[in-house]
Amino acid sequence: LKDPEQRQTFHELCRSADVLVENYRRGVPERLGVDYETVRRINPRLVYASISGFGDSGPRREEAAYDSVMQAFVGIMHMTGNPGGPPARASVSVCDVGAGMYANQAILLALLARERTGRGQRVESSMFEAQVAWMLFRAVGYFATGNVPKGRMGTASAHLAPYEAYPTADGHIMVAALNDRLYQRMMVAMGLPDMAEDSRFARNRDRVAHRDVLNGRLRERFLSQPTQHWYDVLRGAGVPCSPVNTIEDALLDPQTAAREMIMTMDHPALGEIRMPGIPIKMSDTPGEGRLPPPMLDQHREEILTEIGVSGARR
Repeated sequence: LKDPEQRQTFHELCRSADVLVENYRRGVPERLGVDYETVRRINPRLVYASISGFGDSGPRREEAAYDSVMQAFVGIMHMTGNPGGPPARASVSVCDVGAGMYANQAILLALLARERTGRGQRVESSMFEAQVAWMLFRAVGYFATGNVPKGRMGTASAHLAPYEAYPTADGHIMVAALNDRLYQRMMVAMGLPDMAEDSRFARNRDRVAHRDVLNGRLRERFLSQPTQHWYDVLRGAGVPCSPVNTIEDALLDPQTAAREMIMTMDHPALGEIRMPGIPIKMSDTPGEGRLPPPMLDQHREEILTEIGVSGARR
């Protein structure tokens, strides 16, 4: 894009494009001559999507951001990790993916608006704003009380009990007894009827207040049997739960195959490859994985021929 002839080729691509996506640091598109104001003059119907770290305004707009940096900035690391331990990074790139998801939503909304107005527009998504939106009850709790949770709680919830992963005889199981009814079912199913009747655990707020006592009994009980046993017991009682699976466990689970969440394709350089499938299902216009990820410049000649570029600029 620093080469004037190549930049001209890029501008010609923009003439027939519906969407342009960029994630440069702020100010770079202007220096390269591919900013929204320039592109809009070429194609007023274009939807121009910008994805950044902190957004296009504010004192941090120029700062670089990577997923781990943003996890630290927005408080995810402060909340993640085991009690008494150091901050931890969520191993999935939630800030990157969240910003991409919101950008996708914004693009679709802009294309829908274009059907009515005939005009494109610039839409923005940032890692920072995506994660502030995802704070949800954490942010609402702070606004309502002014309290910031102290320390890290591992898999446990600050507001619910029992709601965490417990060690079993051969692994761990995550349990989410979200209300009093589920708690009662859980205790009866686990052979702990006295816990179901104990006034210290009658309501969720009581269980949160006596979490250490409650967890002491539960951990002792869970350790007496393997994970599969407790999964069958709790699932049979209608209590939300799951083994703490590895990635391999999840990918090989029958549910993954049933929902077609693994695609197989032939790649020109790598041969047969597998990748995650399409996570949204549509009854009339279902998604389809037809082509593998392209090689670098794989479609260059085809695209440049289509827009009439020839000579040195190819």
